[in-house]
Amino acid sequence: MKQANDAVLVSPPNLERHNPDPNYLRQLLDEAGLSQQEAARRLGVSVRMMRYYLAEDDGKPAPYLVQFGLEALAAAGRKSQS
Repeated sequence: MKQANDAVLVSPPNLERHNPDPNYLRQLLDEAGLSQQEAARRLGVSVRMMRYYLAEDDGKPAPYLVQFGLEALAAAGRKSQS
């Protein structure tokens, strides 16, 4: 979605869309064009926790707020690439 000022908008938060799958989160990181460290910094989580969220084995499921933040960063990354 775009507004007249070309701002990047994401869908409103919706907990029913929670998808903590590490592969989905990695895809969002790629779309954002950010490293794990930079994404962690921008989201206010530690690099260690970001690694846990992205680990397929013995990882911790990412909270929806982290997913939503990554979705917003990915939307901004897609906008800057176009």
